[in-house]
Amino acid sequence: MVYNSRSFRVDDLPTLHRLIQDFSFGVLFSHSPSGPVASHLPFMVDPGRGPNGTLIAHMARANPQWKTWTDETEVLAVFQGPHAYISPAWYEEQATVPTWNYAIVHATGRPRLILEPERLRPMVDRLLRLHESADVPGTGSPPVGPGGAPWRDAQREAVMETELKAIAGFEIPIDRLEGKFKLSQNRSRADQEGVVRALDESSDAGLRSVADLMRANLRD
Repeated sequence: MVYNSRSFRVDDLPTLHRLIQDFSFGVLFSHSPSGPVASHLPFMVDPGRGPNGTLIAHMARANPQWKTWTDETEVLAVFQGPHAYISPAWYEEQATVPTWNYAIVHATGRPRLILEPERLRPMVDRLLRLHESADVPGTGSPPVGPGGAPWRDAQREAVMETELKAIAGFEIPIDRLEGKFKLSQNRSRADQEGVVRALDESSDAGLRSVADLMRANLRD
């Protein structure tokens, strides 16, 4: 479980699912006989499957992490949204210390392995559709190669059969979903607005994203 105070706790499922979708490259933690193990993976989430949604992902079949899982294994997936250093200089009341604002989601559940190529294929196809159709940051358009050509279906088919044998897929029905959006809600409204103004002036898109989150969560 994540340490979480009442001021920062977020329980709204659509909000938590949206952060997972927007920051889908998460970290999957589990325990093996040799100790803790972590893999950095792209995830998808099905919000409507199960009371808290279901995570979908895959890793290299050569990765030993999945080989230690049993029906009783519990894993933790961590998703980190935008974050920012917060200076007391941005507060009206400056007799305090610096802090860090951030948004995270922790998802816990028992993974179910998917190893058959015929079941892996629709999972991988969905991940490809999701990212091949999305705009590349800074370009405003989907990924293309030399001459503006996309990764064509014929090219994809040539490598897919081999690649499907090299990955281990899995689904994680989420048993527990925890959100912590630490966005200065414990400060006065004036202090929160001061932080938003300072972050808005940054040239860093990540810091401006924190300002956007804060604006949506301003409290009196």
